[in-house]
Amino acid sequence: MDMNARRVVVTGMGVVSAAGNDLSSFWDQLSAARSGIRTVSHSDDNWGATPQRPERLLAGKVELAPLDGLPEMLAEPYLDDFSRFALHAAGQALAQAGIAAGTPHARGIGVILGTAIGGDEAYNQAAYRAYVKRRPPAPQTILRAMYNAAASSVTMAYGLHGPSMAISSACASASHAIGQACLMIRSGLAERMLAGGSEQLPSYVHYGAWRQMRVLSPDGCRPFCASRNGIVLGEGAGLLLLESLQAARARGAAILGEICGFGLNAAASDWLRPDAASMADCMRLALDQAGWHAGQVGFINAHGTGTVLNDHAEALAIRQVFGDHAAHVPVSSSKGMHGHALGASGALECIAALLSLAHGQALPNGAQHQPDPECALDIVSGACRPLAARRALSNSFAFGGLHAVLALALQPTD
Repeated sequence: MDMNARRVVVTGMGVVSAAGNDLSSFWDQLSAARSGIRTVSHSDDNWGATPQRPERLLAGKVELAPLDGLPEMLAEPYLDDFSRFALHAAGQALAQAGIAAGTPHARGIGVILGTAIGGDEAYNQAAYRAYVKRRPPAPQTILRAMYNAAASSVTMAYGLHGPSMAISSACASASHAIGQACLMIRSGLAERMLAGGSEQLPSYVHYGAWRQMRVLSPDGCRPFCASRNGIVLGEGAGLLLLESLQAARARGAAILGEICGFGLNAAASDWLRPDAASMADCMRLALDQAGWHAGQVGFINAHGTGTVLNDHAEALAIRQVFGDHAAHVPVSSSKGMHGHALGASGALECIAALLSLAHGQALPNGAQHQPDPECALDIVSGACRPLAARRALSNSFAFGGLHAVLALALQPTD
């Protein structure tokens, strides 16, 4: 297949996150290095505090008003938060793209959404009912919990009948979804796709499992910082309306950016230990598909989780790919502002990278940064930096060694 025969552009974006619930507030908070991470009370009061799950925890938690006008089948009993987040973000993306529900342009749109944990809270509540209250699970449990619930909810809410599915590949889920949607448009299977990811904070048992892995930070996410000590979990959704360049131009749509390349591979080495060589190969795959050389990239939105091992491996991979040019490429991770949203993180960060290109500002890595000599990169710290670049990479490197990298451009150039 000639991957350049049908180019894929972005005409709408939507965001729900701890750092803002629309594009404007998301940009304002990220560009000011204002973190939405805070100490919150866990949503499930039934179980109470335990050593594995304290009553209060550090997280990037979303505050979101209910969405009005939904059909009865999408009412409260049928939706976990990851589906609610996806509905909000999808509505924003469609509105920005100028596509109204029920129109011919809307009808053919497909949906691919990534999630790492799906409707986790539905199973948590079912377990509480079964093992504590000795009552059967609610009849909507499966509908709330299944991994495709968010994608299905979006199709039902907005009347989208195109090819639709869910993808689950841990922290790379949303980037895989965006890449897969691009492949479907390039192959001619669809003209328009809504793609991205949605995630909610882990529930009682799931959060306890994260604590047992000993990767959670007690005091904040600081990617690439010498004092970094782990992940802070987050939640939210990021969705992009993707179209073929021909379709977007035919309807006079405003073009927000282009997905020029998509790299994906597997490290095939370890569940948790990151592999720099495989990360580097994935970045090269994205560059090759885009037809770029490393010197043409002017910004990198890093996976940057804030763990010692991941950030060191990613920094090494960037230096392997970019060589001497690595010292001149601004790098940042937005996870310090919204938390690690797992299956939604790749979409939130892809949107952050596109906004950086559009505003001509490299987003800061966080309010403060202590350089780590083991992560010798040009980390943007403290405040935005002027950015003349038109091309960027957005990295997603998941547990289990599944990788995805998106090559992004500000505007199509003929």
